[in-house]
Amino acid sequence: MRALCAIYVSFITCFVSFPALSEVEGRYPSKPITIINPGAAGGSVELQVRILADGFRERTGQSLIITNKPGAMGSTGATYVYRAPPDGYTLLASPNSPMVFNQLTRKSLTYEATKLTPIVRLGQQPLVMGVRGDMPGTTLADLITYAKANPGKTFYGSQGVGGGNHMAAMLFGKYTGTDLKHVPFPGAGPASQGLLQGEVDFFMAPLAVLLPSYRSKELKIFAVGGRERATDVPEVPTFRELGYPEDFILTVWSVIVGPPGIPSDISEDLNIHFNALFRDPKVQERFKLIGVDPGGGSRQELAAMLARETKTWSRVAEENNIEKE
Repeated sequence: MRALCAIYVSFITCFVSFPALSEVEGRYPSKPITIINPGAAGGSVELQVRILADGFRERTGQSLIITNKPGAMGSTGATYVYRAPPDGYTLLASPNSPMVFNQLTRKSLTYEATKLTPIVRLGQQPLVMGVRGDMPGTTLADLITYAKANPGKTFYGSQGVGGGNHMAAMLFGKYTGTDLKHVPFPGAGPASQGLLQGEVDFFMAPLAVLLPSYRSKELKIFAVGGRERATDVPEVPTFRELGYPEDFILTVWSVIVGPPGIPSDISEDLNIHFNALFRDPKVQERFKLIGVDPGGGSRQELAAMLARETKTWSRVAEENNIEKE
């Protein structure tokens, strides 16, 4: 009788526990998550995601797999995610261009940035005016004097046509009345190398990209695009300090978004996981080491930021007659 009771209890226990086990196995995420980097390998956005990967695995038991899909100023990667299933297993780690600038500078796109699902802000850093090391002078005013004395012979680099640093350099030319020539490169790394090799005179680049070369005195930095001076280069003034308009706040930010239609419970779970990682002092320190302010915040705050950035730069593009190509 005792043996029969034991078997019965064991059977009931297994029967009752089976649904709970099934529920745990089906909990999101139950497999690795692919994060698409729409830029070149080794860039700042990829580094930011890698910083989060270890902690994400510890929290969820699942990996963040980074896949690089560069091309068309991020449009290739953005389109891939836009068309992916809305199950939360394919996300986009996006800088400014795919989310804001592409729709202002390109005539046709194969995705709609406003329909991508906001997850969380990833990071932010200022753009800086990086100048080749042998450029005459030590100030932004010296660069402007040089450009006016050499109309059509002052060259600037960018990460590609229609990107944030391209837009920033165009605005700089319009504000200063200088005739500047654009040299697009396939990414921040090649553009910074072009600057170091003297192929271009300046490059409006993310601070983290140029910081090592600045510290080794291979190039100069004449101005910072943030609202305040950057802690890594406190000796460099902001554009605002130098008398430039309020709109001349030049930062490069990155966000994590997903395909249209991701269920709110999945996007909220992701937001909670990422925010927990951003609160980790070790994660914060690693972000600071690459010159990036760590992100975070709610999905609603991210949606509002994207709408605000799009509105601001749409007005800037209209006021400065920036045409779509």
